[in-house]
Amino acid sequence: MSHYQPNPILIQYLINQIEQSDSNCIPFSQFMGTCLYHSTEGYYMSERTKIGREGDFYTSSNIGSIMAEMLAVYVKRRSKERGWRSDSITLVEWGAGTGRLALQMSQRFKHDRFEGYEHVIVERSPHHQRLAAEMLGGERIPITWWDEQGFEQESPQRRLFVIANELLDAFPVERIRHHDGIYEQCYVVWDAEKQQFMPLWLPATEETLLWLEQHHIQLVDRQIFDAGIAMSAWMTSILSQVEEAEFVFIDYGDGTNELTAAHRMEGTLMCYHRHQAHDNPWIHIGEQDITSMVDFDICQRVAKQVNASILGYMTQKSFLLEQGLLNELQQHTNPDPFSAEARRNRAIRQLLLSDQMSERFHVLLLSCGSESK
Repeated sequence: MSHYQPNPILIQYLINQIEQSDSNCIPFSQFMGTCLYHSTEGYYMSERTKIGREGDFYTSSNIGSIMAEMLAVYVKRRSKERGWRSDSITLVEWGAGTGRLALQMSQRFKHDRFEGYEHVIVERSPHHQRLAAEMLGGERIPITWWDEQGFEQESPQRRLFVIANELLDAFPVERIRHHDGIYEQCYVVWDAEKQQFMPLWLPATEETLLWLEQHHIQLVDRQIFDAGIAMSAWMTSILSQVEEAEFVFIDYGDGTNELTAAHRMEGTLMCYHRHQAHDNPWIHIGEQDITSMVDFDICQRVAKQVNASILGYMTQKSFLLEQGLLNELQQHTNPDPFSAEARRNRAIRQLLLSDQMSERFHVLLLSCGSESK
């Protein structure tokens, strides 16, 4: 049973979108985007708890502060390499959620005396804005709030460090399949008799076919691929806007060959509801997270197209170890398993070993603008 009541407002809104369309159907990306980002009823925009024990999934910032601290270590080191003083940097966290990662990074920066930077959050959910403001305000951490227009206006004049942790997988995708010699894409219809949304496969548009060709996507018969067309367009846009910037993208995903391999016949779309993972986007409308694995080959191709430098691409585990994670393990003789030292060491082990999270997640490091001498 759902832990939220059915969402008749969102369901009717989607039905209206379908009925008002010329073909009585809408692209899957529109369906997914509405389920996630409708201004009041969408999953990410609503006030229901999403992260943690009472929500639907966990993020790395829920496993102690280690991930945030290693990001802070990287920011500090990379800033030194570029010759950037801390007080000349604008740190942008895109999709900050509850603000937990921002708080943890700020605490590590304070410990390491990396001070004077401006901390900016880009977060479209008003509910998450309030949660982050409460969390960071309680610690007296000053935050500047931007939207996408603010980023576009401010970024050319700034030295930016942009962190996007588990953001790329939240962009709506187009579901593509190869069927009887042609490429089709998924549309969504409303079945009034069954009272549910259903998939309708139609020939792919010319725009979609061009995107598949540009990114060398080839599928075998009846294979489905979740195309990050919106994600690649967003990356192209923000990378093109900056002059001097560093980017850290963290997400679960892989390369094109893995995501189109023979064992991936059904694509990578997943839904999360009360910590249960499944692949049915037609239920729990507005009540569940809908996501898909990120194709990091596409991300790197986009970066090269806009002349961004690729500094590194690695598993999250490799990134953490590269920042000196094992040096954070603390020796202690306190037998109490709930001591601060014991909890910290457990968090480190959990990040490296738990559920292979650090193997499934990858980190892409990009740099824009000439290196400072």
